[in-house]
Amino acid sequence: HHANLKENLEREVQELNGNVDLLVKELKAQGLYDDVTIVIGSEFARTITGNGGQGSDHAWGGHYMMMGGAVKGGRVLGQYPDDITPEGPLNIGRGRIIPTTSWDAIWNGVAQWMGVETESELDYCLPNRIKSTTGAGVTGLMQASDLFKSTSRRNLRRANKQE
Repeated sequence: HHANLKENLEREVQELNGNVDLLVKELKAQGLYDDVTIVIGSEFARTITGNGGQGSDHAWGGHYMMMGGAVKGGRVLGQYPDDITPEGPLNIGRGRIIPTTSWDAIWNGVAQWMGVETESELDYCLPNRIKSTTGAGVTGLMQASDLFKSTSRRNLRRANKQE
């Protein structure tokens, strides 16, 4: 959205909403909604300042959205920057804000929920999880209990009992 951000984003969010709605309805119809977590993320963020074309430019980081029947929803997690002014410590210029919550922080909890249990298994799945979640003002690793109502998938437990 280098240009016409407001109109383009509104159209695309409506399209995303319609597609996610269809997916959720189908998962519920099949009785799988409590066992599926949908994570929507961006490969990059946008600047918080505009450009000359009524849009914004590429930035650092992105936003994540997570939903599913087992997700503890309705909350915003992570650390919102205290200062997003041009002088703020996380603003690296032209409205590019260094993220305070890493992708690995979220996936740590998701991996646990999916059955990855030991620290070595988590390190194998997320080799940068410790490096990317340490430092001043950075959100640490999220645990399954931070993200989900139950710390394991229902059908996974049912399948293990049948073995």
